[in-house]
Amino acid sequence: MKIDRRIKVVIVFSLISFLICLISVPGAAQKLKGPVRLKFGAMPIGSSWYIYAATYSSLLEKFLPQGSAVEVVPQGGGIANPLAVEAGKADIALSNVVTARWAYDGIMLYKGRQAKNIRVLASGLNKVYAFVILREDFIKKTGLDSLQKIADAKYPIRLVCKPEGSTAPPTARLILAQYGMSFEKIKEWGGLVIQVSGGQIPQVVREGRADMWVEVAPGGHPAITEAMTTTNLRMIELPEKVIKSLTKYGYYEDVVPANLFPNQPYSFKTVNPGTCIIAHARMSNELAYMITKVICEHKDEVVAAHASIKPFEPRKAWMSEIRGGVPLHPGAEQYYRDKGWME
Repeated sequence: MKIDRRIKVVIVFSLISFLICLISVPGAAQKLKGPVRLKFGAMPIGSSWYIYAATYSSLLEKFLPQGSAVEVVPQGGGIANPLAVEAGKADIALSNVVTARWAYDGIMLYKGRQAKNIRVLASGLNKVYAFVILREDFIKKTGLDSLQKIADAKYPIRLVCKPEGSTAPPTARLILAQYGMSFEKIKEWGGLVIQVSGGQIPQVVREGRADMWVEVAPGGHPAITEAMTTTNLRMIELPEKVIKSLTKYGYYEDVVPANLFPNQPYSFKTVNPGTCIIAHARMSNELAYMITKVICEHKDEVVAAHASIKPFEPRKAWMSEIRGGVPLHPGAEQYYRDKGWME
C-alpha cells in the first residue's frame, strides 16, 4: 500500500518534533555535559542510610553520562550532613527533615553555623518516630502515666536517651519543654538524665535504672524491639497541642501503627522528624532533576535493599509539610511539576 506524500511529511515532522521534545526534557541525560562526580553523604557502613545511599549511587551511575561516579561518604548522619552539604564536603546527602530545618534556620544545634544553601530533592523517605516510653512498674508505683502528670508532680524521674550527636537528645528537650521540663529541671527535682549508646539502653531499662526513655527511631529498631520484648513498657501518645508546637521545628504529625513493636497492641500519635535527601543550591537544575527522577522512579530497587523505605510516597516527596519548610531545589521542583504531582 502506497502512503500519500503529504502523510509521509506529517509523519516525519511528527517524529522530528517528538525527538526535539525528548532532547529538551529538563534534566535529561543529554543535557548533562560530560561525566559527573558526586559525593553522597550517608552514615557509617551497615546503617540503613548507608544502604540507601549505596543503592541510589549504583542507580545514578546507570543514568548519568558515561564515566560518572558517585562516592558514598560512610560517616556523618542527620546532624552532620546538612553542614557537609553547605560546606561542599558532600554534593547530596541524607538528612533528618528536622535537622535540615534547624540548619537552614540556624537554630538549635546550628546557632552560628547556618546552612542557608541546602535544598531538598525528596522527602518522606521512611517512617521515623519520636517515642516516649515508660516502664509499667513505674506507672503502677506512682500513678504517673503522662508527661503532664510527671511535670505537675515535679517527680524525680530517671530519664535515659542517647548521647549528644543523635537527634534523640534535642527531640527529648523539645518535648520536655512543652511541659515546662528540661534535663536541668529533672536533675533539680532529684532525678537523673542518663545518656548512653542506643545498644546499652535496653539493659538500663531492663535493670530498672531508668523510668522513662525518649528515642527517635523507625519501626523494627533493634534496641526498642529488645526492650519491648524483655521489659514491660508502655509507649505514650503526645497530645495534639504538643504535636502542633513541635511542627514549628520541622516535625510533622504521624501515627505509630499497632504492633509495630512487640507487646504494643495499640496505635498512638506522635511526631515524625522525617528523612530527606538534600543538595546544595548551586547544583545545576539538570542534575538535580535527574537525581530526583531516579529517587522517585526507582523506589522498588531501594526497597529490595532495605525494606524500611517502603512507606516512601514519591507523589508527596515535594510537600512542604513533610520537608519541614526547607526550599525545594528548582530542578527537583521542575521534576514534580512535569509529573503533575505539584501544582
